[in-house]
Amino acid sequence: MKKDFGGIVNASRSLMCAYKSEMWKDKFKEEDFKEATRAEAIRMRDEINSYLN
Repeated sequence: MKKDFGGIVNASRSLMCAYKSEMWKDKFKEEDFKEATRAEAIRMRDEINSYLN
């Protein structure tokens, strides 16, 4: 019987301030924080999934 264990990733600050990060600072301005947050969340999701597959 295989048991899978879930996990919780606390990324609130890295999402909230994504527009300031090295990866996104040249693409998004402060007023674009929603778009930067979405882009970072998608990037994180894809990175996590790459380890699971």
